[in-house]
Amino acid sequence: MKTLYLCGAGNSEGVRLALTINRKESRWDHIVILDDDPQKHGRFILGVQVVGSLDLLASVPPGCGEVANLVARTALKRWSVRRRLLAYGVPFASLIHPEVDISGVTFGRDILIYQHADIGPEVSIGEGSVVFMGSAVGHESKLQEGCIVAPHAVINARVELGDGVYVGSNAALLPEVKVGAWATIGAGTMAMRNVPAGATLLGVPGIIVCQLPCSPIEAASTEPLQEPAALPSAV
Repeated sequence: MKTLYLCGAGNSEGVRLALTINRKESRWDHIVILDDDPQKHGRFILGVQVVGSLDLLASVPPGCGEVANLVARTALKRWSVRRRLLAYGVPFASLIHPEVDISGVTFGRDILIYQHADIGPEVSIGEGSVVFMGSAVGHESKLQEGCIVAPHAVINARVELGDGVYVGSNAALLPEVKVGAWATIGAGTMAMRNVPAGATLLGVPGIIVCQLPCSPIEAASTEPLQEPAALPSAV
Protein backbone atom coordinates (compact mmCIF):
# COMPACT_ATOMS: atom_id res chain seq x y z
CA MET A 1 0.00 0.00 0.00
CA LYS A 2 1.54 3.33 -1.08
CA THR A 3 0.37 6.77 0.03
CA LEU A 4 1.08 10.13 -1.59
CA TYR A 5 1.52 12.91 0.97
CA LEU A 6 0.74 16.32 -0.55
CA CYS A 7 2.42 19.01 1.55
CA GLY A 8 0.59 22.34 1.66
CA ALA A 9 -3.18 22.78 1.74
CA GLY A 10 -3.20 26.13 -0.08
CA ASN A 11 -2.82 24.74 -3.60
CA SER A 12 -5.99 23.02 -4.81
CA GLU A 13 -4.59 22.99 -8.37
CA GLY A 14 -1.79 20.77 -7.09
CA VAL A 15 -4.32 18.44 -5.47
CA ARG A 16 -6.21 18.21 -8.76
CA LEU A 17 -2.96 17.50 -10.60
CA ALA A 18 -2.20 14.57 -8.26
CA LEU A 19 -5.72 13.17 -8.65
CA THR A 20 -5.53 13.43 -12.45
CA ILE A 21 -2.20 11.59 -12.53
CA ASN A 22 -3.48 8.85 -10.24
CA ARG A 23 -6.61 8.28 -12.32
CA LYS A 24 -4.40 7.81 -15.37
CA GLU A 25 -1.49 5.88 -13.86
CA SER A 26 -2.75 4.35 -10.54
CA ARG A 27 0.50 5.20 -8.77
CA TRP A 28 -0.86 5.50 -5.21
CA ASP A 29 -3.42 3.62 -3.10
CA HIS A 30 -4.17 6.69 -0.99
CA ILE A 31 -3.62 10.45 -1.29
CA VAL A 32 -3.67 12.73 1.77
CA ILE A 33 -2.69 16.34 2.50
CA LEU A 34 -0.35 17.58 5.24
CA ASP A 35 -0.27 21.16 6.53
CA ASP A 36 1.14 22.75 9.69
CA ASP A 37 -1.92 24.96 10.21
CA PRO A 38 -4.11 23.06 12.72
CA GLN A 39 -7.20 24.98 11.59
CA LYS A 40 -7.00 23.14 8.27
CA HIS A 41 -6.78 19.67 9.79
CA GLY A 42 -9.81 17.53 9.00
CA ARG A 43 -10.84 19.62 5.98
CA PHE A 44 -11.33 18.05 2.55
CA ILE A 45 -9.97 19.58 -0.65
CA LEU A 46 -11.41 17.96 -3.80
CA GLY A 47 -12.22 14.95 -1.65
CA VAL A 48 -8.70 14.65 -0.21
CA GLN A 49 -8.39 15.08 3.56
CA VAL A 50 -5.90 17.25 5.43
CA VAL A 51 -4.81 14.66 7.99
CA GLY A 52 -2.21 16.55 10.05
CA SER A 53 1.13 18.35 10.07
CA LEU A 54 4.32 17.62 8.14
CA ASP A 55 5.68 15.87 11.23
CA LEU A 56 3.56 12.83 10.32
CA LEU A 57 6.17 12.08 7.67
CA ALA A 58 8.52 10.95 10.43
CA SER A 59 6.37 7.84 10.95
CA VAL A 60 6.03 6.78 7.29
CA PRO A 61 7.46 3.22 6.91
CA PRO A 62 10.17 2.80 4.24
CA GLY A 63 8.73 2.05 0.82
CA CYS A 64 5.17 2.95 1.83
CA GLY A 65 4.94 6.58 0.78
CA GLU A 66 6.00 9.43 -1.45
CA VAL A 67 5.85 13.15 -0.83
CA ALA A 68 5.04 16.09 -3.11
CA ASN A 69 5.67 19.72 -2.19
CA LEU A 70 2.65 21.80 -3.27
CA VAL A 71 3.92 25.06 -1.78
CA ALA A 72 4.58 27.39 -4.70
CA ARG A 73 3.47 30.90 -3.75
CA THR A 74 7.07 32.10 -3.53
CA ALA A 75 10.38 30.45 -4.40
CA LEU A 76 11.70 31.16 -0.90
CA LYS A 77 8.74 29.46 0.77
CA ARG A 78 9.00 26.44 -1.54
CA TRP A 79 12.74 26.15 -0.87
CA SER A 80 12.13 26.29 2.89
CA VAL A 81 9.51 23.53 2.85
CA ARG A 82 11.65 21.38 0.57
CA ARG A 83 14.52 21.55 3.08
CA ARG A 84 12.17 20.22 5.76
CA LEU A 85 10.87 17.42 3.57
CA LEU A 86 14.36 16.25 2.70
CA ALA A 87 15.07 15.74 6.41
CA TYR A 88 12.23 13.18 6.73
CA GLY A 89 13.75 10.91 4.09
CA VAL A 90 10.46 10.10 2.32
CA PRO A 91 11.05 9.87 -1.46
CA PHE A 92 9.78 12.71 -3.63
CA ALA A 93 7.14 12.15 -6.30
CA SER A 94 7.26 14.37 -9.37
CA LEU A 95 3.78 15.40 -10.53
CA ILE A 96 3.71 15.91 -14.30
CA HIS A 97 0.38 16.18 -16.08
CA PRO A 98 -0.05 13.19 -18.43
CA GLU A 99 -0.86 15.43 -21.41
CA VAL A 100 2.41 17.40 -21.23
CA ASP A 101 5.04 16.27 -23.76
CA ILE A 102 8.31 15.78 -21.86
CA SER A 103 10.24 13.94 -24.56
CA GLY A 104 13.80 15.21 -24.61
CA VAL A 105 13.38 16.95 -21.22
CA THR A 106 15.56 16.17 -18.21
CA PHE A 107 14.45 16.94 -14.68
CA GLY A 108 15.22 16.16 -11.06
CA ARG A 109 13.01 15.17 -8.13
CA ASP A 110 10.10 17.12 -6.66
CA ILE A 111 8.90 18.60 -9.97
CA LEU A 112 5.41 19.98 -10.62
CA ILE A 113 4.33 20.48 -14.25
CA TYR A 114 0.71 21.44 -14.84
CA GLN A 115 -1.71 20.91 -17.72
CA HIS A 116 -1.15 22.95 -20.91
CA ALA A 117 2.47 23.70 -20.07
CA ASP A 118 4.65 23.64 -23.20
CA ILE A 119 8.16 22.31 -22.57
CA GLY A 120 10.61 22.36 -25.47
CA PRO A 121 13.20 19.66 -26.24
CA GLU A 122 16.61 19.66 -24.56
CA VAL A 123 15.21 21.59 -21.60
CA SER A 124 16.69 20.90 -18.17
CA ILE A 125 14.47 21.48 -15.10
CA GLY A 126 16.21 21.40 -11.72
CA GLU A 127 14.98 19.70 -8.56
CA GLY A 128 12.11 21.33 -6.74
CA SER A 129 10.98 23.45 -9.70
CA VAL A 130 7.42 24.22 -10.84
CA VAL A 131 6.02 25.00 -14.30
CA PHE A 132 2.41 26.17 -14.04
CA MET A 133 -0.46 25.85 -16.50
CA GLY A 134 -0.27 27.64 -19.82
CA SER A 135 3.40 28.58 -19.48
CA ALA A 136 6.08 27.86 -22.09
CA VAL A 137 9.73 26.92 -21.66
CA GLY A 138 11.68 27.19 -24.92
CA HIS A 139 14.12 24.61 -26.22
CA GLU A 140 17.56 24.28 -24.63
CA SER A 141 16.57 26.39 -21.63
CA LYS A 142 17.98 25.51 -18.21
CA LEU A 143 16.14 25.96 -14.92
CA GLN A 144 18.21 25.35 -11.79
CA GLU A 145 16.79 24.16 -8.46
CA GLY A 146 13.64 25.61 -6.92
CA CYS A 147 12.50 27.77 -9.84
CA ILE A 148 8.83 28.71 -10.26
CA VAL A 149 7.34 29.60 -13.65
CA ALA A 150 3.89 31.09 -13.00
CA PRO A 151 0.83 30.66 -15.28
CA HIS A 152 1.18 31.86 -18.89
CA ALA A 153 4.78 32.99 -18.50
CA VAL A 154 6.93 32.59 -21.62
CA ILE A 155 10.57 31.57 -21.36
CA ASN A 156 12.10 31.64 -24.81
CA ALA A 157 14.89 29.46 -26.18
CA ARG A 158 18.23 28.98 -24.39
CA VAL A 159 17.25 31.00 -21.33
CA GLU A 160 19.08 30.15 -18.09
CA LEU A 161 17.48 30.58 -14.64
CA GLY A 162 19.56 30.30 -11.46
CA ASP A 163 18.40 28.66 -8.24
CA GLY A 164 15.16 30.00 -6.77
CA VAL A 165 14.16 32.28 -9.66
CA TYR A 166 10.46 33.27 -9.74
CA VAL A 167 8.95 34.18 -13.11
CA GLY A 168 5.56 35.87 -12.65
CA SER A 169 2.33 35.33 -14.57
CA ASN A 170 2.37 36.55 -18.19
CA ALA A 171 6.03 37.54 -17.95
CA ALA A 172 8.28 37.00 -20.97
CA LEU A 173 12.03 36.35 -21.21
CA LEU A 174 13.74 36.89 -24.57
CA PRO A 175 16.01 34.17 -25.98
CA GLU A 176 19.37 33.58 -24.32
CA VAL A 177 18.64 35.79 -21.30
CA LYS A 178 20.41 34.68 -18.11
CA VAL A 179 18.74 35.29 -14.74
CA GLY A 180 20.79 35.07 -11.54
CA ALA A 181 19.82 33.07 -8.46
CA TRP A 182 16.86 34.29 -6.39
CA ALA A 183 15.86 36.97 -8.86
CA THR A 184 12.17 37.76 -9.43
CA ILE A 185 10.64 38.59 -12.80
CA GLY A 186 7.38 40.38 -11.99
CA ALA A 187 3.99 39.58 -13.49
CA GLY A 188 3.66 40.98 -17.03
CA THR A 189 7.34 41.95 -17.16
CA MET A 190 9.55 41.55 -20.23
CA ALA A 191 13.17 40.60 -19.52
CA MET A 192 15.21 41.75 -22.53
CA ARG A 193 18.70 41.41 -21.04
CA ASN A 194 20.48 39.48 -18.29
CA VAL A 195 19.18 39.90 -14.72
CA PRO A 196 21.62 39.85 -11.76
CA ALA A 197 21.20 37.58 -8.77
CA GLY A 198 18.68 38.74 -6.17
CA ALA A 199 17.16 41.45 -8.38
CA THR A 200 13.46 42.17 -8.88
CA LEU A 201 12.58 43.15 -12.43
CA LEU A 202 9.33 44.98 -13.29
CA GLY A 203 7.79 46.59 -16.37
CA VAL A 204 8.05 46.53 -20.16
CA PRO A 205 10.90 46.63 -20.83
CA GLY A 206 11.90 45.36 -17.39
CA ILE A 207 13.88 47.54 -15.02
CA ILE A 208 15.49 46.53 -11.72
CA VAL A 209 13.54 48.00 -8.82
CA CYS A 210 15.31 46.35 -5.87
CA GLN A 211 18.05 43.89 -4.89
CA LEU A 212 18.11 41.34 -2.07
CA PRO A 213 20.23 42.61 0.83
CA CYS A 214 20.98 39.15 2.29
CA SER A 215 21.14 35.46 1.44
CA PRO A 216 17.62 34.07 0.85
CA ILE A 217 18.82 30.56 1.70
CA GLU A 218 19.63 31.68 5.24
CA ALA A 219 16.18 33.28 5.50
CA ALA A 220 14.55 30.10 4.20
CA SER A 221 15.85 28.06 7.12
CA THR A 222 13.63 30.06 9.51
CA GLU A 223 10.49 30.30 7.34
CA PRO A 224 7.35 28.55 8.70
CA LEU A 225 5.13 26.49 6.40
CA GLN A 226 2.07 28.72 6.83
CA GLU A 227 1.94 31.17 3.92
CA PRO A 228 0.97 34.86 3.95
CA ALA A 229 -2.70 35.59 3.26
CA ALA A 230 -2.18 37.29 -0.09
CA LEU A 231 0.67 37.93 -2.51
CA PRO A 232 0.73 39.05 -6.16
CA SER A 233 0.51 36.22 -8.72
CA ALA A 234 -0.29 33.71 -5.93
CA VAL A 235 -1.48 30.22 -6.83
